[in-house]
Amino acid sequence: MSDVINFLLLPEQSLPLSIKSIKDIYEHRNLLKQLLLSESTINYLMDIIIESVINKSKFRTLDCLKILRTILRNDPFEIELSESTIKKLFFLHQTFILHKNEDVRACANSFVMSRCLDDESIRWIIANREKSNHLLNRLLRYPAKNSLISQWAKEIYQSGKLRDRISEVVALLIVENIPPYVKENQTTIVWSVYYAKISDSTKKRLLMENFSKESADSLWKIAIRLKYPDVVQFMRQKILAQQNSG
Repeated sequence: MSDVINFLLLPEQSLPLSIKSIKDIYEHRNLLKQLLLSESTINYLMDIIIESVINKSKFRTLDCLKILRTILRNDPFEIELSESTIKKLFFLHQTFILHKNEDVRACANSFVMSRCLDDESIRWIIANREKSNHLLNRLLRYPAKNSLISQWAKEIYQSGKLRDRISEVVALLIVENIPPYVKENQTTIVWSVYYAKISDSTKKRLLMENFSKESADSLWKIAIRLKYPDVVQFMRQKILAQQNSG
């Protein structure tokens, strides 16, 4: 068995022997990018990088962050990371999301995409969201219902801000029904339902409730994207009924 295979199969044993510094991470970057995601692997490397950040050591920032990003994507077994690991990822996100280099910012952004964060982290993103579109996207595309983000979205909606992202803002406000204070056309509503983090049954009901001549094109696209044949059949029946009544 080759040394490379040993390294990749037994990173818990191999990493402490081969990777002891931030310089080692850079020098072994091509091999490290082949590692599969595991809690111990990502933590071992993050601890070295975080120590360098705290000590204000100079290092190849982009190259080292790319290694973490690649390992996070090498996740065939869909590893669920612990809260403590996600906290470290957020520390790196927070440190580099406003970096002058867009590639660095993109790496930092990827560390928390589709991850649920603690309240302290969410409050930081809300407080700083005007500084970065990446931060705004982390709120608008948050993977689960969150009371802090819902309250933020309500304030944004009622203030008339972010009209260019209005469907995503309204999506954060939907639970079982469209809130009564939301006054938007049905095309906007169906796209909000599409983005909303709600059950399929609720999503289907709200889509059908907001069928109209105006929203039909968008509703068709959404039903196909979400693979909702019952919504497509509902639309067919509505259109036939309209034609027959005409």
